[in-house]
Amino acid sequence: MTTQSNSWLHDVYEQLRRRRVIRAVTIYVVAMWPVIQIADILSPALNLPNSSMQLLLFVFLAGFPVVLILSWLFNITPQGVVRVPAGDANAEESVLGRKTEILIIGSLLLAVVILFVIQATVKVSVESGSEGQSTPAFENGIKSIAVLPFLSFSEDVKDQFFADGLTEELLNVLSRISNLRVAARTSSFAYKGVSKNVQEIGAELNVGFILEGSVRRNDVDDTVRVTAQLIDIEAGSHLWSQTFDREFRDIFKIQDDIAATVVSKLEVTLLGSEQQQIVSRASASAAALVAQSLGRTGLAKRTTKGLQDALRYFQEAIDEDPNYAEAHCGLADAYTLLVNYGHAPKQEYLANAQDSVERALDLDDRLGAAWASQGLIYMHQDKNEEAKAALKKAMQFNPSYAMAYMWYANLEEDAAKRLAYYRQAFELDPRSPVAGYNVASTLIDAGHEVEAMQIFSKIVEADPFYPGAYRLVAQINQFRGRLDEAILQYKKVYGLQEDGKVASEIAALYIDLGDFINADHWLQLASQDVQDEFETRLSWLKIGSLLARGDRDGAVDMLKPMLATSPQDETALMNASLAGYYLGDFTAAIAAFEKVPFRKQPTNKWESTDTVIEAALGAAYAYAQLEQQDKAAELLRQIDAMLAEKMKGKTRIHPDTWYRKALLLAIEGDQQMALVNLQRAVDEGWSQHWRPFVEPSLAEMLQNDIFKSMMAGLQARMNLMREQLAFEESFRDSWRG
Repeated sequence: MTTQSNSWLHDVYEQLRRRRVIRAVTIYVVAMWPVIQIADILSPALNLPNSSMQLLLFVFLAGFPVVLILSWLFNITPQGVVRVPAGDANAEESVLGRKTEILIIGSLLLAVVILFVIQATVKVSVESGSEGQSTPAFENGIKSIAVLPFLSFSEDVKDQFFADGLTEELLNVLSRISNLRVAARTSSFAYKGVSKNVQEIGAELNVGFILEGSVRRNDVDDTVRVTAQLIDIEAGSHLWSQTFDREFRDIFKIQDDIAATVVSKLEVTLLGSEQQQIVSRASASAAALVAQSLGRTGLAKRTTKGLQDALRYFQEAIDEDPNYAEAHCGLADAYTLLVNYGHAPKQEYLANAQDSVERALDLDDRLGAAWASQGLIYMHQDKNEEAKAALKKAMQFNPSYAMAYMWYANLEEDAAKRLAYYRQAFELDPRSPVAGYNVASTLIDAGHEVEAMQIFSKIVEADPFYPGAYRLVAQINQFRGRLDEAILQYKKVYGLQEDGKVASEIAALYIDLGDFINADHWLQLASQDVQDEFETRLSWLKIGSLLARGDRDGAVDMLKPMLATSPQDETALMNASLAGYYLGDFTAAIAAFEKVPFRKQPTNKWESTDTVIEAALGAAYAYAQLEQQDKAAELLRQIDAMLAEKMKGKTRIHPDTWYRKALLLAIEGDQQMALVNLQRAVDEGWSQHWRPFVEPSLAEMLQNDIFKSMMAGLQARMNLMREQLAFEESFRDSWRG
């Protein structure tokens, strides 16, 4: 039996050798493998999707049996491709000699080895390069930990809040250590009540260790049992576990013991005065600790109600313990963020915030969160250098405080550095909706919409009721010219947070769709919740609505009062200049523009905001109409530089930028290139089809056949979207299934 088996295997081998199947398969594998490696190396540079590599591997695997079958049936000889005879006679000699085949296989194997080396080098370079793009907050080798919410084994809800407070204080203490990266509170608390194993959580939070535990309080003898355990994620094992039985008043001593043990077990080196920093500085009042934790929960939501709740809880914590530094810091943040989101009187709330942060720093001048709060206040007071200094102190005293990096990003003029700081904040707090929103919003501005949508998924997973998540999708749809989808998403945002700014965005989209009944409805809602700094934006929306529906007299009545303005108000002067441009009063347009304070700065210091560019374009046209060609040419050169800066380094340019480029070219008299850029704006999603007909600088283009055809096509598209949106909303309203 054995002899027969050996004979059969020998026959199969001889057939494979005779038919040159082994050599054919070897050449196929060795030849295709370098192709796959080259594609893997070049795919990041060519921005190829992951699916391209999957397709290439599929082709490779699918081709294997084809090569096997063809090499069994056929051979390539000097006479061409011939069928291999079924008998035992030797097959025809291959077109390639044996030595040549061996040489080819050897060369290909050498190429594989070389490509492996290149691939490894490139990956190391990419990894080190991406580390370098982040802020230099953490170096390799620094250990990382997440403190998960401690469980409460009591039916009293207050005890659960107390357990949350205990968790938060452990977070605060550990995050003071320079050589330890601590996942932020928002991310840690996102796993409260979530059924996931620690390995999954560790991977999602990108940490090496997890501290978790439980709290059981006995009301009879006022004692508490706290169990804590430290888990090594990579090893999947417990480094340490301990149970503490103490009187309730000793709870903060337990916190100190846990923090000190964690530092010891992780072998973290404490720097300078950090030995004292890991001693708890929380309130001695359990009620204050509970209120503080509830305040932080409200603060993380970034909604009006959440911030107002936070204000109330932080004040309760201070009422319980006036010397609770973290509560004063939280109160400062609640005041400032209510101003930031436009839901509070600026001067009054900023003054309250400053009082709170000063009290926090009096109590603990090394409290990183308090220095970050001070930086945020300075930002609202336009004290950018002071803000940077305060936020750098925050990073120094608490290198794990995500908000310090996020707020510092807003002060960075360089787009790449700004994104790096936003990413650092998101890395520290990967479950924070606001940290994710800032990264995604910046990516949208840069044209990286796919990555932005991936972050959107993470935001919704962390908090499906966070309005900013749906604002992201609305912005992408608006950017793409899908106004109907953008409106639906903005309405979700408004349903979660009734915000005048969101209402105005919806109104603007309805104006472009030509649905003026809905536009008026949303303009009215926006008017009910308008802040001082937003009032001008709302006025221009109303003017645009009047012009879009052909009511020029109504628009003129709103434009004329804008001409009378204070010579010290920069925004009002730019609006006066724009009003003069649209009214055809070019002398007034120039007079107002030349009074704008930023005109005294070097042109490379001008802030290239939409308002500045719009006002400058209007003034340039006014100069040209008054035959001041030198001034017009110089201003157009400056505008062109600002537009070039907006386009720099972006994979996709905002459609409004193409439209403004078209205006610039029209003022220069280059109608052909103006049309090209206008078409580009339309192709990229620009939708204000009514605006060119009221734009003085495009007056000479109105009779151009190409222009008329372009605008007619855009208007038809808007009409179709309006009808589709109306149908979809009526269907939703009538559906009861």
